[in-house]
Amino acid sequence: MKPASQVLGDYLASFATIQLEQDIRQKALICLLDTLGLSISARTETTTRAALALAQRLETGGATAWASGARLSAGEAAFANGVAAHAHFQDDTDHDSWTHPGSLVPPAVVALGERQGASLDAVLAALVAGYSAINWLGREEVVARRLIQRGFRTSPTFGTIAAAAGSAALLGLDAAQAASAVSIAASTTGGTLEPVRAGSDEWRVQNGRAAQGGLIAACLAAEGVTGAPQALDGPKGFLATLAGLETTPDVWATPPDPAIMRTIMAKPYATLGDNMPAAMAAQKLHDEGVDPAAIEAIEVTLWEPYTLYPGTNYKGPYERQVQTQASTAFAVAAMLSQGDITYEMGNSLRRDPVILDLVGRTTVVPDAVGGALDSGVTLLMKDGSRREAHSSQMPREMLFQTPDRALQVFEGRLSRLGAPAGAARDLGERLFAGLGNTSGPAMGDVLRDILALAR
Repeated sequence: MKPASQVLGDYLASFATIQLEQDIRQKALICLLDTLGLSISARTETTTRAALALAQRLETGGATAWASGARLSAGEAAFANGVAAHAHFQDDTDHDSWTHPGSLVPPAVVALGERQGASLDAVLAALVAGYSAINWLGREEVVARRLIQRGFRTSPTFGTIAAAAGSAALLGLDAAQAASAVSIAASTTGGTLEPVRAGSDEWRVQNGRAAQGGLIAACLAAEGVTGAPQALDGPKGFLATLAGLETTPDVWATPPDPAIMRTIMAKPYATLGDNMPAAMAAQKLHDEGVDPAAIEAIEVTLWEPYTLYPGTNYKGPYERQVQTQASTAFAVAAMLSQGDITYEMGNSLRRDPVILDLVGRTTVVPDAVGGALDSGVTLLMKDGSRREAHSSQMPREMLFQTPDRALQVFEGRLSRLGAPAGAARDLGERLFAGLGNTSGPAMGDVLRDILALAR
């Protein structure tokens, strides 16, 4: 087996010649619009504002900070935008790698795309390169599970490498340069799970730093800086040191596959991705009509690995916002009583007596039979009756967005920030209609038009 960094390097160098299918291009745009909408919505979040305050503004050139519209250097923009995209814990999910690639890859490739004057189409192709790379790193959960067991958070740990991969594709690096970009990133990556367990703030910073680190790695490689040939799979490399693996997993033998874009999941609610299926089942019950005061007990079945993730079993006291986002019981209780889970609920409702009462009545049962998308919620009512719902009863496009669903979400986010009714959808429809046009709009022009709607 050739060195893992070379497998990625060869793939990235050939990426310019790969003909992406139309639905893959559509999914890349869906992911980008999701990321941009979330980032702009997070412009008042404390960590986002702090990241922006660190940056040195430019008069011209550079790249755009999505949350403020300020011009920054490409590296600082990647950091600030990575923090903003991750700020509400609602960025998209790749299951195999247990990551949120939306706050890792788009911040890097969009910043570079702006700096290089690249087209939207070129940026979307680079986004696919980065997303497929992060899926490859965690393929079939082999390395991802080992990292989690050892206390590493997969998003920032895989994310620097994925951001480097997307950036290398956008810069058109050759195989050796792209392999070096990956190796430099692999040697400078990492982030622990403690912030999620504790409910502190710096998990947002982890993803911003990963996006920035990947961009820097690719730019260094473009200037001739070389990375260790076995940075991923050498005796003192990524696998051995971070994942504790002595041999390269067989799943790394073949290159990434752009088709994995079809498996990327959106997050309809601002809660930990592990809680998404349970929240969907709870929404089904809420939409059918249920009185929280009539509930005696709540039983939630959840895929067993999710129940082992730090924070999911926490049931209070909720002293910090992120503790509510990680908690399965809080997610279910909030959905049953409110019909939604928004970021702000973790601040305004974490002491809500109705939600806390429901949390106390909730038992989460690990499910070793179902899969990651399977969750059931059973309500035992005070009158002795039972109410049941399963995540599979909710529309699939909530997770695997169609263009229409993506535009609906995008329109909703920007309209809440002051965009004229229908304007965000109209812009998005034009972007979808122009996919595949090599002479289409520049990435910088697209950003300008989007940010103008929400100012």
